[in-house]
Amino acid sequence: MTVIDYLIILLYFVGLLVLGGTLGKRIKSSKEMFIAGKNASWWMSGLSSYMTIFSAGTFIVWGGVAYRSGIVAIVVGIMLGISSLLVGLFLAGRWSRMKINSPAEYLGVRFGEPSVKFYTIIGMIGRAVHVAVALYAVAIMVVAVMPLPAGHILADPQTGHMSVTWAVLIMGVITFIYTATGGFIAVVMTDIIQFAVLIGMILIMAPISFHAVGGVEEFLSRAPAGFFAVVNDQYSSGWMVLWCILHFFMIGGDWPFVQRYISVPTSRDARKSVYLVAALYIITPLIWYIPALVYRVMNADANPEQAFMLMSQYVLGAGMIGLMLAALMSATMSMVSGTLNVFANVFT
Repeated sequence: MTVIDYLIILLYFVGLLVLGGTLGKRIKSSKEMFIAGKNASWWMSGLSSYMTIFSAGTFIVWGGVAYRSGIVAIVVGIMLGISSLLVGLFLAGRWSRMKINSPAEYLGVRFGEPSVKFYTIIGMIGRAVHVAVALYAVAIMVVAVMPLPAGHILADPQTGHMSVTWAVLIMGVITFIYTATGGFIAVVMTDIIQFAVLIGMILIMAPISFHAVGGVEEFLSRAPAGFFAVVNDQYSSGWMVLWCILHFFMIGGDWPFVQRYISVPTSRDARKSVYLVAALYIITPLIWYIPALVYRVMNADANPEQAFMLMSQYVLGAGMIGLMLAALMSATMSMVSGTLNVFANVFT
């Protein structure tokens, strides 16, 4: 990490805060605060939903699977695209046609106020744990490449790197501020920015990873046996079907996603938004895991969960590491901001 890398991360965070404050000035009602007055564009809703599924765990956990097992990790990602396609066909339009202003409002109409209170409390507790784990996971990865001078206020004395506690607090507070000040439209707009940063970095990483190993043909010839199997003993075809069904219910009924379906003007827009998610999840897994796949050929003894970051350090120059870290942090922060906004809506 160089001064340029730290500066890029700082500017990225400042940009998020400025955007949240600027958009917040336009908010005149709770409907605008939580569902953008039902005037969000379908493509904005779709990109925001796409980023809500993301977290740094996408590259840590599934990047590790790609490193160990090969392209089966890509197939796992594509299953989410199929799930999203089914949600678009059967569920997204139905949510939009209900004319509700929050996901929990449906529970109130269907099951009564006690159910709303129960699921709100349980959901807030469960999502608090989920958010904490997500922030902790990305903090572990980020601090590993952030050495600080001895005695620095943000440093962990035992490691000499940034403290995990400080990393969690900084990311959490920044996400909370821009979400609280800018409302749902700030969540959506920052998701779009984070999408652009993330996809930009992955598009850069893919070709230079192949270049680092000597080209695509060299990678194919040196890959271990079974590396290109679409299923294996651990991730069988039955497992893939169950994974697809699980995410059909998650993308079709989880509150952060429902909020995006009801934030657009029409049921047709809701369906189009989730079709965009489906298209992206069918296409983008083909490039997400290339760095981890290639790093297996270059170093077969690495920690699988660190493969993506280790490849980034190997091929990226000064400034680019900072941009990559910003992209990985943004993946988790996007999920956190969506969760904060939807539960604020329900609680209100």
